[in-house]
Amino acid sequence: MGVLTGTQFLSEARFDLKNRPDTASSGLTDTRLMLMLNAAYRHLAHPSVFRHRELEFTYTITLVNGVNAYAFTPTGGVNIVSLRSVTHIDATVLTPTATRNKLLPVGPQWFDERTITSSSRPTTYAVEGNNLIIEPIPGSNENSELLFVRAIREPADLTSGTATVIGANWDEILILATRWRAELHLGYRDLAEATKLDFSALINEYEEFDKLHTEEEWDWQTQFRTPDSPMETA
Repeated sequence: MGVLTGTQFLSEARFDLKNRPDTASSGLTDTRLMLMLNAAYRHLAHPSVFRHRELEFTYTITLVNGVNAYAFTPTGGVNIVSLRSVTHIDATVLTPTATRNKLLPVGPQWFDERTITSSSRPTTYAVEGNNLIIEPIPGSNENSELLFVRAIREPADLTSGTATVIGANWDEILILATRWRAELHLGYRDLAEATKLDFSALINEYEEFDKLHTEEEWDWQTQFRTPDSPMETA
């Protein structure tokens, strides 16, 4: 968990922006700077930038006889941005000893090319909009059995009194990333490019260490908000 609160991040970002006249509260208000802070936070939290263990998330979906489309987003306002895996649990209760079969991920078009079978345990799935589409369609034997989902969630936005859920060593990077977003919006493209290089170098140091200890496999992932922002290349 981070150390700095939202208010402290804003103060540090303004200091980094050198308190220029165009960053005064009359122009770059705290509300605007908070939007840039949270845009930077979501950028750094995305698994295509770095896989934060603090954002790993698991949940279950209960199968229903004759239904092959299930709401993708779990309750509680959690926004899923990446799937690690989807596994069929041959039981109505998740236990360590339950029989498990990992589903094969495919694209939605896969379902357009064949007749979908029914009344059997699911073996394949696709993400389509806000739904998981599975095949075969569960039958009466699979009713109330489970799908176990491993995912990466998006963090909740920061507020004035909250800290990040990722490690404290990311506070410095988030300050730089916030400055990057602000410099882009203020039109300082050269400064923004230099700032991006600074925080990208720090991310790469952590990424190299992380790759020594993890396997990077993803069934599905949202489109990455690339560091080469359209605002920089316009």
